[in-house]
Amino acid sequence: MKPASARFTKFKHSVRRLSPLIGAVALGVLAAGLGWYYLRASEREIAASLEKDADSQRRDVVVARQGLADGVNVMPNMVAKRSVPNEYVHNDALTPETFQQFVGRTLTVPVAPGKPLLASFFAQPRKVFAQEIEQGVRAVTIPVDEISSISGMLRAGDRIDFMYVVDKGAAAAGGEPSVVVPLLQDVEVRATGQITSEQFAALRRRPDVAADADPYAQQRYSTVTVAIQPQDAQKLILAQRLGKIVAALRNPEDRATMHTGVDAVDLDAVVAGFRPQRGGPVVAARGPAPRPGVEYIVGGAGNRGAAPAPSQMLPQGELPVR
Repeated sequence: MKPASARFTKFKHSVRRLSPLIGAVALGVLAAGLGWYYLRASEREIAASLEKDADSQRRDVVVARQGLADGVNVMPNMVAKRSVPNEYVHNDALTPETFQQFVGRTLTVPVAPGKPLLASFFAQPRKVFAQEIEQGVRAVTIPVDEISSISGMLRAGDRIDFMYVVDKGAAAAGGEPSVVVPLLQDVEVRATGQITSEQFAALRRRPDVAADADPYAQQRYSTVTVAIQPQDAQKLILAQRLGKIVAALRNPEDRATMHTGVDAVDLDAVVAGFRPQRGGPVVAARGPAPRPGVEYIVGGAGNRGAAPAPSQMLPQGELPVR
């Protein structure tokens, strides 16, 4: 047997010959480990970036947890949150933030489970009429029979002129003529009876009401409400006490203003201008009409050129007797 020193020496020479190969294998293993670690880190980074992009392109919407029938008051336990890509989100869809405004509101359409809730699915809440009046404006209600010129034809949202009619001849000494003057002009009608302009607009938008149909056809009202400045409200209230108010309906695009009124004198002048013109009286001739005859001159020269006496006139066809 070879001594141990010889075997060690041989092994030493073998390692020396294989050291380049061993180094190459070790470096390869190290490179593979580093490459694997880099790929895993890059994969995690890309996945996080994709997830972040996906989250930025999605939105949380409120969906029905169960089937909801129309007429149901929606409560928080009836809905759930669901993340939906932005491209599939309706502009009217409710989000968890906006849903708080619709809690307890009534649905007007049935909603299937999992379907997003839209704001248009809910009935509009009834707003107190006072909330529709702007600050600095006053609402005045007038009996509809006072608006005799267009009674029953007004609609909420129309624009009218208030004409003030006063019989000055009956109200003041001296017999002053009656007069009609423009009191308020281009006034918006805010309500007719219990129907406000916003409710009327909502009626016209309803799909079950035809575009050419009149939602007022079956409606009856006895008052008309307008919103005007406080000083104009005082004028309108006082005019109701002192005279009569008549409303004139105007085109909604018409903004013309009247600057004069009309009194009874103006009306008399108009009537006089249309009276028929007649000729003077015909005077009848007195006495019997003269009978036609021929002139007969009796002897002598007489007065030449003088008119003959009546006895000298004879009827036609008769000759004098000698």
